[in-house]
Amino acid sequence: MIVLPDKVRRTAESRGEEGRAWLSGLEGRLERLRSDWSLTLGEVLDGGTSALVVRVRGVDGDAVLKIAPEWSGFAEQIRTIAAADGNGYVRLHAHDFEQGAALMEALGPTLEDAPIPVERKLDVLARTLRQTWSVPRPDDAIVDDGEDKATQLIELILTLWTELGEPCSRRLIDAALDAGRRRVAAFDVEACVVCHGDPHPANALAVPRPRPGAESGYVFVDPDGLLAEPAYDLGVALRGWTDEVLASTEPRALLRGYCHRLARATGIDADAVWDWGFVERVSSGLYLLRYGHQKEGRGYLDSAERLVS
Repeated sequence: MIVLPDKVRRTAESRGEEGRAWLSGLEGRLERLRSDWSLTLGEVLDGGTSALVVRVRGVDGDAVLKIAPEWSGFAEQIRTIAAADGNGYVRLHAHDFEQGAALMEALGPTLEDAPIPVERKLDVLARTLRQTWSVPRPDDAIVDDGEDKATQLIELILTLWTELGEPCSRRLIDAALDAGRRRVAAFDVEACVVCHGDPHPANALAVPRPRPGAESGYVFVDPDGLLAEPAYDLGVALRGWTDEVLASTEPRALLRGYCHRLARATGIDADAVWDWGFVERVSSGLYLLRYGHQKEGRGYLDSAERLVS
């Protein structure tokens, strides 16, 4: 019997009938994959919110099995990881789109858990992201009008703020919308790269031994694989650190320092990074509240309020 992490179960249940159907079929899917890929199951890994991730042992040694629902963007994740071929990303051993499953390289602890200062973590994220941006763009990659990431986040913020009963100040929403509109105005599809989309420290895991494509010592998992300007990924890397922001006597100066550190390490415009980080902080807070993650959602929103106060 697999014990599913609470966050994964809550996310699935929040999806209604679709989520309950995925949960009810999970045990059978896991058993089929165990048999098809000759796997010995190990511990369930925590940390994610949408998928079952299990340590396994196969015919070629240790690996990780991921089983993800369709709504999580699994197919795009796997296409991005396969195209990267280990460059800044976890290595892919096998996948099954029908089962929503992937067998991947076994990795070590997350960067989030590394006993190093925030500044050092930002350096690792920046260095690893520079590798991921070299993933080839698909030949047919386009971004339709109104489908750029900033426009999507503006719409999400407006919808969720109303739906959730205005759980943060209007001033905060206006500041996030202004930042988002600046990124819409600056959008240039020719300047876009294949972004990870969610490169926070919990999605960067240590490689067990040095290898090409992992010169920072870490690689990313769970990419969204969207086309966006590189500053978007850096904004996501900036959006966290809620404990540090809430504890600081100068929260805006603290986060500006983080922002400029990322910008210097990558040559990306610091103002663009700041805008993306702020939009992501607000939209992520609202999204987490919508799907039942109250503590995390409030942390994002409360820290964002301090940045506009």
